[in-house]
Amino acid sequence: MIVIRLSKKNKKNTFYYINVIYKKKSVYGKIIKRIGYYDSKINFNKKYYLNFNLFHTFIKNGAKISKRLYQIIKK
Repeated sequence: MIVIRLSKKNKKNTFYYINVIYKKKSVYGKIIKRIGYYDSKINFNKKYYLNFNLFHTFIKNGAKISKRLYQIIKK
């Protein structure tokens, strides 16, 4: 199963990449495609970037969204 989820850039930052990855792999494992990013320190309107064309393509092919990423996109 393929999942779209967040992975941290490094331990000290609050910068996350939005990755398409196999569910069985770890968060830092080999990714299929990087489709965006999320930065929680930004206080104005644009906290994340997401390539919606790729996002919808993977969703149509059966990818699932992680709970945390769903909460971020829903806002």
